[in-house]
Amino acid sequence: MIKRPLPADHPAYYETYIKLVKEDDALKALDNGIFKMPALLSEIDEEKEDYAYAPGKWTIKEVIGHIIDTERIMAYRALCFARGDAQELPGFDENSYVKNANFSKQRLIDMGHEFSVMRKSNIYLFKSFDEGELDRKGIANKNKMNVRSLIYVIAGHQLHHMNVIRERYLE
Repeated sequence: MIKRPLPADHPAYYETYIKLVKEDDALKALDNGIFKMPALLSEIDEEKEDYAYAPGKWTIKEVIGHIIDTERIMAYRALCFARGDAQELPGFDENSYVKNANFSKQRLIDMGHEFSVMRKSNIYLFKSFDEGELDRKGIANKNKMNVRSLIYVIAGHQLHHMNVIRERYLE
């Protein structure tokens, strides 16, 4: 079980994502996310996969790709912090990642499978952390936070973007 972080464990900005997680166990929330993603993707017609709801906005595939990329980055940060790596980690430019990813050339169903495999792998990693590792802090993008917070951010970030897809892309 990975209990909810305290507000002092992360910058206030991340509370937006953390509050979306209703479960009091991040592992359960992450596991639930594995089932929520294919359910959402099954609602998307093939002709809408490359749809953006406004000029300059990401397509559905780009949003899903962004969720995957962000989870990889946050999981790497969690691993570094848990292992006591004292180096400050860089931020990342999400728009640059999306621009350079060629998500439009991927099949949405494959992206869904990729997400599930990645998420399962991350759950195994996070299950291996003890309380000391979960509470260990590090700095990324000039923000200090602990591993526990990063794991909740991963779960909440997925929920945030799934809500955006439902509200702005599937209306």
